[in-house]
Amino acid sequence: MTEYDVRLEGVTKRFDDVTAVDDVDLRVESGQFLTLLGPSGCGKTTLLRCIDGFETPTEGAVYIQDEEVTHVPPFERNTSMVFQSYALFPHMTVGENVAFGLQMQGVDADGESGRGGVGQAVKRLVRRGSNEEIETRVEEMLELVELPGTKDRQVSELSGGQQQRIALARALVTEPAVLLLDEPLGALDLKLRKNMQVELKNLQEELDTTFVYVTHDQEEALTMSDRIAVMNDGHVEQLGTATEIYEEPATEFVADFIGETNLVRGDYEETDDGATIRRNGRTYHVPREPDAGSTAAFAIRPEKIRIGEETDGLANVLEAEIVDEIYKGNVGKFVVQLDDGERFTVDMQIRDQGSYLQPGETIRIGWSTENCVVLTE
Repeated sequence: MTEYDVRLEGVTKRFDDVTAVDDVDLRVESGQFLTLLGPSGCGKTTLLRCIDGFETPTEGAVYIQDEEVTHVPPFERNTSMVFQSYALFPHMTVGENVAFGLQMQGVDADGESGRGGVGQAVKRLVRRGSNEEIETRVEEMLELVELPGTKDRQVSELSGGQQQRIALARALVTEPAVLLLDEPLGALDLKLRKNMQVELKNLQEELDTTFVYVTHDQEEALTMSDRIAVMNDGHVEQLGTATEIYEEPATEFVADFIGETNLVRGDYEETDDGATIRRNGRTYHVPREPDAGSTAAFAIRPEKIRIGEETDGLANVLEAEIVDEIYKGNVGKFVVQLDDGERFTVDMQIRDQGSYLQPGETIRIGWSTENCVVLTE
């Protein structure tokens, strides 16, 4: 087994005068769930298509299990793709759709791999059950995605979540080294999407298959990924675990894009016991950052900010007025404003009935130095 199932070296993709992917180096370990995360237009789908062969890099090289495949067509790579639209064939049954992956791989009527494929024979074999190899593998996949007994049903009879599972089964039936997924949950409603996130991660762990997943949904990435590559403007801003990306963002873009955060930029100065950032005549105590210049920003997450008596003894304690609020059941989300006009978003757990705060109230907020992160440009 190779250490890396996917290796990208200096991959750049240009479309005329537009650079969609800009000099990306990336390693995906065997059995890892890696997510390419970023806003629309950041280059994540183009990078995924370079891995699968639907796009050829303008510069750089793509390796799958140590074999360079930069100019190898998709059907000759040891990869499979699941699309957002599922791309199931409406004129085929569920079983025929799943078997199509074996057809493209070239499983012949004797169950052996070859380059010729079986064409219409796959439909007949799956329908009649006369090919034990194809029949067995299709049924195994349907069991794996928890849709046994659906082989003879039409895909139009299935729900969106079921169709998504069939698309997964079709992609996995060929046992690819790498499964590539381009926002496959995007068409599902919120509740089903959350359920499928957990199921998809469990499936990946059960199969121990390398997944490379594309999404713009931060919560989705944090829920499923072993590692996340946050992309912006064609390059990778930060690569790390979900905890590293959320708790220790490397740039202002990552801090602002992942979840919610409060960003304050000002004059940076080191002190004997740490550092400070001054803005609008106010001093904020922050951790020391060796790479910071004369100006820097710090980020503090809304849930890291304390209220009232919980601020006692903290390095940063401020008085603020509540100017807006959003009630979310167990959590109250408040926008508070300091006397210099600076605003912060604060999350507060609602533990007791009647403890909810209202706009117009003046409260004390605060946070520890360790809970804010200094960011450099």
